Amino acid sequence: MFDNVKAGQKIADLRKRMGLTQDELASRLNISPQAVSKWENGRTMPELSLLVELAEILDSIIDAILFPDNAHPAANANFEHILLPYAPIADFSGRTWPRSMAYPAMLQAVKLFMGLEEHRDPMGRQLNDDTEYVLQSAFTSICFGYSWGADDALDTGLSVYGLTGKLCRGTDCTEEDLIRLAVENILSGYPVIVLPWEYSDMILATGSSHQGKVLKGLPFLDGDDEKNSVMSFQQLKSFPEWYAKKPDMLLIKPGSKPISVQEKCREALKKGLALLQNERRISDEPTVGYGTVIYDNWCRELQKESSQGMVDIECLSPHIFIHYEGKLRIKQFLELCMRLVDGLDNRTITAAISKYEEIISMCEKFLQGLQTPETAGEANEKRKTLVAILQRSKELEMDALKEISSVIL
Repeated sequence: MFDNVKAGQKIADLRKRMGLTQDELASRLNISPQAVSKWENGRTMPELSLLVELAEILDSIIDAILFPDNAHPAANANFEHILLPYAPIADFSGRTWPRSMAYPAMLQAVKLFMGLEEHRDPMGRQLNDDTEYVLQSAFTSICFGYSWGADDALDTGLSVYGLTGKLCRGTDCTEEDLIRLAVENILSGYPVIVLPWEYSDMILATGSSHQGKVLKGLPFLDGDDEKNSVMSFQQLKSFPEWYAKKPDMLLIKPGSKPISVQEKCREALKKGLALLQNERRISDEPTVGYGTVIYDNWCRELQKESSQGMVDIECLSPHIFIHYEGKLRIKQFLELCMRLVDGLDNRTITAAISKYEEIISMCEKFLQGLQTPETAGEANEKRKTLVAILQRSKELEMDALKEISSVIL
C-alpha cells in the first residue's frame, strides 16, 4: 500500500545520501524548496512528470521511492554498484571556457571524488572551481606545449593525491579481463579511468551494472569544454559495451605519501621552463610539441598556405585555442605559485605574468574577430595578422622565461 510519509522519508534519505540540500534538489528540478519540504514531510508527493527526473538525480528508481518497504524483483533489476563521493562537493563555480584539456579536468574530478580537496565552503563541501584544473595543467606539463600530455601524465597528477594508477593495456587483456578488473577496482572503493585509442570520451567510472558490461561515470574529452566542466557525481552517464574496442584502463589505487603541492609546483616550474625553452622540433607535426620552436614552425606553415593561395586556414583551429588556453594557464599557474611557493621573488614572477597577459590579450582580440574567410585574399590578411601575433608572442614569452629562469635556477 502506498504511504506518503514513508515515501517522503525515502526521498529525504536519498537526498542526504547524495549530499544535497533541499534547496539544491529544488534547484535541479526547477521547483521551490517548499515543495521538496512538503514531499519529505509526507504532506504531498511529486507529480508524475517529476518522478523520473527525481529518481535519476537521487540515483534510484521510481519503485524504490514510492514503495520503499517492498522488495519487488523489479526494484533490484539492473542493480548498479555506485561509489558515492567520499565527501560532499559544491557545484562547479569555475570558468567553463576555455577548458579544453581533459587530463587536468579528470584529475580534478578524482581529487573531488576521493574527498581530498581541503578547501571547503561554509557548508563543508569541497570547493569545485578552477584552481586544481590550473595546477594539474602544469603538473602534467600539458599547458606548456601543443600536445596532449606525456604518457605518464595521469600518474604524475595522481601522485599529488597519494594515489597511483595501474595501467592495463586493452591489447593485452580479453574483454572479460577488462570487465573483471574494472568491477573489482570499483568494488574496492576506487574509480577507474577508461582511455580509448580513438578520439572519443575518456571515462572516470565510479559504478557498474549488467555484470560490468555497463560503466557509470563522467565523460571527458579533449576540446570539449562543457564535458570538462562537469564534476557532478549525481549526474553519471551510462557507457554500455565500453570494453568492445579494447581501450586502455587505469586502475586507481592507493599510492605512497602525497607529494606536497609546494614541492610539486617547484618541480613543475623547472620542468615547464625546460620545455618552453626548447628550440628543436620533436614531432613530425610542425605544431605539435613544446617550446619556442612552435612559433617558428607555425608561422612557416601559415606562410606556406598563403603561397598556395589557400582559402581554408588549416593550421588555425584548434591551434589558436590550444595556444590561448596554454598561455592563460601558465599565467594562472604563476599567480598560484606566488601564493603557494615560499621564497619566490614575486616581483620577478609578476614581471613574467605581465608578458603572458599581453600574449593573452592579443589572442582574445584575435579570437573575437575570428570569422571564416571567403576569399584567398581575406585568408592571407588573417594569416598576416596571426603571424604578427605569433612573432610578438615569441618575443614576450622569451622575456618571461628569462624572468622565471632567474627565480628558479
